[in-house]
Amino acid sequence: MDRRTFLQITAASTTALSARARGRSGVTPAPTTRAVVPAMELDEAYWANVRDEFPITRELIYFNNGTMGPSPRTVTERVTKRIEHVDSTGDYGGDYEAIRTALARVVHGENGDRIAFTHNVSEAISIIASGIDLNAGDEVLLTNQEHAGNAIPWLARKKRDGIVIKFVPLTDAQGHAFTDDEFITRVREAMTDRTRAISMPHLTCTTGQLLPIKRLTALAREKGEANGTPIWFLADGAHPPGMLQTDVRDLGVHAYASCGHKWLCGPKGIGFLYIDSELLQHVIPTWSGAEADQYWGYDGKLDFLSTASRYDFATQNFALFDGLHAAIDFMETIGFDRIEARVQYLTGLLRSGLRELQDGHFRFLTPEHSVTGITTIKLDRMDYKDFANKLMAAGKIRTRIVPEGNLEANRFSVHIYTSPEDIQKFVAAAKGVLA
Repeated sequence: MDRRTFLQITAASTTALSARARGRSGVTPAPTTRAVVPAMELDEAYWANVRDEFPITRELIYFNNGTMGPSPRTVTERVTKRIEHVDSTGDYGGDYEAIRTALARVVHGENGDRIAFTHNVSEAISIIASGIDLNAGDEVLLTNQEHAGNAIPWLARKKRDGIVIKFVPLTDAQGHAFTDDEFITRVREAMTDRTRAISMPHLTCTTGQLLPIKRLTALAREKGEANGTPIWFLADGAHPPGMLQTDVRDLGVHAYASCGHKWLCGPKGIGFLYIDSELLQHVIPTWSGAEADQYWGYDGKLDFLSTASRYDFATQNFALFDGLHAAIDFMETIGFDRIEARVQYLTGLLRSGLRELQDGHFRFLTPEHSVTGITTIKLDRMDYKDFANKLMAAGKIRTRIVPEGNLEANRFSVHIYTSPEDIQKFVAAAKGVLA
């Protein structure tokens, strides 16, 4: 049978998740949209077949999906096929709306009309940071552990228009992560009558900490209504889609910036922006061109589209979008609920193995409640760069260093192509390096 059929049949044959399975992993998968939570995080034959779909070399243990997610073969094949079609026929178009609809399904947006295409998360954030109405002295709140892609677009706006950027800390003076309640308190304290926007990660790139976005958006609306001026909330969603089930409407965000090249395992160089109807009318395109308009003429008149398509324009490489569609098809065939359960199970194995090595060597920076695909540690007696280099030398294990926020830490991320054996090899190599 072909690969897709195998995935479908195996998925259909799984049974309910048992208490024993939960006990093995040490974590309980989050509630899913299905009545029965599949027991697929323990079906190693199934996941071995999934792993076979990824061409990433078996000589390498890849623990850096949080930076770049390798694509399954079906994605590369779709991209290549489309490029060959364009070069042989000159037909460079495609069904972009079907891909917007697929992305809307991924993040549970209203429909494809709220999805704009970008090249990456930074571009999506720049659309908002450059396009909303801000004046000198207006304030925007970020955290003190931002990826450059969320910080620089706002700092550029500060340089241009004199807005004020406030960085709200995520940890105390000793580096311990604040609880959700503590962080909410600090955001509330940072807000003033001049606060106009909040732009924060749904899940931090530094430690994998899940922020209480739903509570933050409620706070922004509460303060905005009290002040009589909206406070727009943008989530840097580079990580959750493809790893955690994501519902932008439930989160209450005005905009959500994400990409295809991380946990969705799509082509590199493609991203997207979800923007709700409330904010869309307040974000004027900064860069624009053909296909973004409802009407333009030599009478000097320009009317932008009333949909999020106003933010993408001109000739696009449809092969990349077609490849992203293939990646979404691949993920949906497995099931986003099953993917989330598998990632949480593997994360439980990883953290259990690390705890055995922890004493006197490092502490976890990732909060215990943030069971995502990302785990970050802070070494006590070894340089974080040396540790990463020695892991690569000892076991060909690719990880990520975390210089952001002066954390000087080490980050490990696992995904559906990761096996328990990979984790065992990683723990063994880490033990040797630490010794």
